[in-house]
Amino acid sequence: MNETNAPHPTRNELESFFHGTLAEPDRQRIEDHVGKCDTCCDVLRTIPHDPLIERIHAATSSIDDGLTPVGSATPVFQEEDAGTIPAALLDHPRYRIIRQLGQGGMGIVYQAEHKLMERPVALKVISSRLMKNELAVERFHQEVKAAAKLSHRNIVAAYDAEQAGEMHFLVMEYIDGISLDQLVARRKPLPVLHACNYVMQAAQGLQHAFERGTVHRDIKPHNLMKTTRGTIKILDFGLARFATQSEQSPDDPGLTADFTALGTPDYMAPEQARDSKRADIRADLYSLGCTLYFLLAGHAPFPEGTAFEKVLGHCERQPRPLSEIRNDIPPEVIAIVEKLMAKSPDDRFQTPAEVVEQLKPFGHPDSAYASDASATQPSIPNSLLSVPKLEPKIDRPTQRSKSKPRPKASPFTQWVQRHRLLIGGGGAILGAIVALMVLGDFGKDDLPTGSNGGSVQSPEQQPIPMPAASQNWVNLISQVDLPANTVAGNWEVTSEGELHVNEGPGARMMLPFLPPREYDLEVQFTRNSGSQSIALHFLDGDGNASFDIDGWSENLGGIQNIDGENIRTNPTRVDNVILQNGRRYTAEVRVRRDQVQAFLDGQLLTTYRGDGSNLTLLELWTLPEKSLGLGAYDSDTTFHQVRLRPVSN
Repeated sequence: MNETNAPHPTRNELESFFHGTLAEPDRQRIEDHVGKCDTCCDVLRTIPHDPLIERIHAATSSIDDGLTPVGSATPVFQEEDAGTIPAALLDHPRYRIIRQLGQGGMGIVYQAEHKLMERPVALKVISSRLMKNELAVERFHQEVKAAAKLSHRNIVAAYDAEQAGEMHFLVMEYIDGISLDQLVARRKPLPVLHACNYVMQAAQGLQHAFERGTVHRDIKPHNLMKTTRGTIKILDFGLARFATQSEQSPDDPGLTADFTALGTPDYMAPEQARDSKRADIRADLYSLGCTLYFLLAGHAPFPEGTAFEKVLGHCERQPRPLSEIRNDIPPEVIAIVEKLMAKSPDDRFQTPAEVVEQLKPFGHPDSAYASDASATQPSIPNSLLSVPKLEPKIDRPTQRSKSKPRPKASPFTQWVQRHRLLIGGGGAILGAIVALMVLGDFGKDDLPTGSNGGSVQSPEQQPIPMPAASQNWVNLISQVDLPANTVAGNWEVTSEGELHVNEGPGARMMLPFLPPREYDLEVQFTRNSGSQSIALHFLDGDGNASFDIDGWSENLGGIQNIDGENIRTNPTRVDNVILQNGRRYTAEVRVRRDQVQAFLDGQLLTTYRGDGSNLTLLELWTLPEKSLGLGAYDSDTTFHQVRLRPVSN
């Protein structure tokens, strides 16, 4: 090798080149120089190895990058036959195998049922790679015992550790739901309300574990499951530590072996990369911050590059600011993410309980930011919509038409069109009203009045009045104008004359009719999928409120809001109001001058006593104007019948 006359790189540049951390143009430049320079080669020989870099280079995978669905083209667990159920499991005396759910680096997961108790469970068969000696088996049982001591609604319960032949498996709570990485893959970035609520729930589970001296070490969207009831469950407590210990080689107990069970590069804390065994709860909080970033951005903090480059990103760089990705995230939420993802553990929140308190103003449905979840997609700057990996799947709600408006019909013409069914039925008072209008004897002061006695304005400004003369039920679905009455969500009128709305946050529809002072509103519906509330918006004097059924993952029923208090705290709260998807229900609100009664399937559920003056709509159900209406929160729902019966003026 010859000496070159070109300027030598600095020692810092040579160290970066040696450790593989240079950008590609600089790396190529120095590589060309070193290939011709004996002096620089001598310098390279004196540079000590960086343990962290060595471990990153040695990394091939983490504990588990999430379960690979059955049928994946590239299975990551091949020691047992992933395509068939092992005979030892098929013949197990206590568990009946139903189906294989997925597979990952830790093993294969099956849905099963306890034969005697008829309880659904999940069986995680641990990879034989991790159970290769008696010490590993002992560690596995120790970790399962530790995990079994955790009992919290936000942690998947570990029931038992079993053996079938030479296979060892963990018996866990079966979760009917979806992981958060799958949820984001389906919906792209989540509304601020949902993202904060899910992370807040996960932090509650982590606090429970922290108080019992347990650290997860692999928090990520794949390990957070959202149940059909909207509850977040943390998976695999104890297994992360078990895998870390089991991967240690007696011949090489050092850094390289330890890195194989370090965590997941996309969500790994910097200190965890340096020494996974010493990572404490603050490493879990860093991973939780990365998860919140993922839910809001639609991708991990460092989405590009190899595992090596991602780990270095967590150690040395800052991710793209959330404010550049979306313009609807409150600055306080961005600050929470940044503090969770601080490079130094001392600069982060120190306990999960602190995270819960910080997220409460943004993660509750009655928060000031609840309206964020009403949009079908987060607000993305136009400059980013051309970037394919950031472009959200757009499920736009039906909006008011912005095309050239048609000539507006007179108030009388619109009123007659809205009430053509009643006119055809020949109600006595309605007939008289029509006759007076036709004869031209109906002056401005004689227009139908609302409950406050004032004249009803154009139907685009106020709801259409309902005559209160007859006791007949009036079909309201036939009167709905989708473009004009849709507030949020994808609504349609089916060929059967039913209203249907797809699953989406805060879907709601106005029913633009001004009822008399006393009336009955009856709605027949089926929640086809989802886990959130169905709402009937009603008018009571000067008040506009909603009757909520199976509300906000807490199975609550009641009237929202009374003196500003929601159903969690007001007197109409009813617990354990649980809707079964696929079943048809009838809900009814009976509005009277001194009270409102709410019924479900003919049974009185709750009663509000008052004149309506202290009733308001919950923020997430807000309507553009006071009106009757329907709501379906994050639930695919069919409204088979919506009808109103006037009782008295």
